[in-house]
Amino acid sequence: MKLEGKVALVTGGGRGIGRAICLAYACEGAHVVVASDNGGENVAVAEEIKALGTHAVPYELDVSDSAQVRAMAETVLSEFGKVDVLVNNAAIMRRALLAYSDEDVWRRVIEVTVYGAYYCCKAFVPAMMERDRGRIINMSSIAGKIANPGNSSYAVAKHGLIGLTRALAAEVALLGAKGITVNAICPGITNTEMVTGPEGTFTKISEALGISKEKVWEDILKKRIVQERILEPEEIAHMALYLASDEAHGITGQAINVCGGTVMH
Repeated sequence: MKLEGKVALVTGGGRGIGRAICLAYACEGAHVVVASDNGGENVAVAEEIKALGTHAVPYELDVSDSAQVRAMAETVLSEFGKVDVLVNNAAIMRRALLAYSDEDVWRRVIEVTVYGAYYCCKAFVPAMMERDRGRIINMSSIAGKIANPGNSSYAVAKHGLIGLTRALAAEVALLGAKGITVNAICPGITNTEMVTGPEGTFTKISEALGISKEKVWEDILKKRIVQERILEPEEIAHMALYLASDEAHGITGQAINVCGGTVMH
């Protein structure tokens, strides 16, 4: 198995892409820490993982709180002695035209998505550097590469994660930790609650433009995707599994699209 004996921590692990990554890692033998701000979802995913025959720990926290992240790192490193794979997947989306956006809401998106990843990297990178081993995967988005009108805070956050990825990849190598890789994944339109749920992208665009969700798909979103389909979370998890494996040792500082051909750079 590709991750046998390894310890993986996934933020935002209670649903959607995070859940899919947790399960993919567990199927390949990893012990998984399922972390998010929803304790019930964390426990449910942990139980799914235990049913697969490997160890899982649910951990409830707000990644935008540095003190909570430090406490989590102390607990996890004390219990497992290491974290081999860190997936910074926690994020929120709050759509609004920039000129009419709420400053506190805009800031909150950045705090959870960018500062959350920063705090987690800061908490776990030193231990990875001591071992000269580790995989860090930041969940960006195609919104981190292209314009995303009506969603500026999310676009800024996801662009920021790519910058963080590249800077950290260069830093750990500069400090001699050549066994650590840092990469970003940029999903396209994926079948998660953030996109297809009651308060997701389809609904918000439908409300803003006064058209049905079906027309949002057929007339707007579908036309942007070469494969003309919505991805499933498991497809993103396949890339996260590869990047976490020893096979991906030569890949670092990259922002890799999994988007059905929506973005080709």
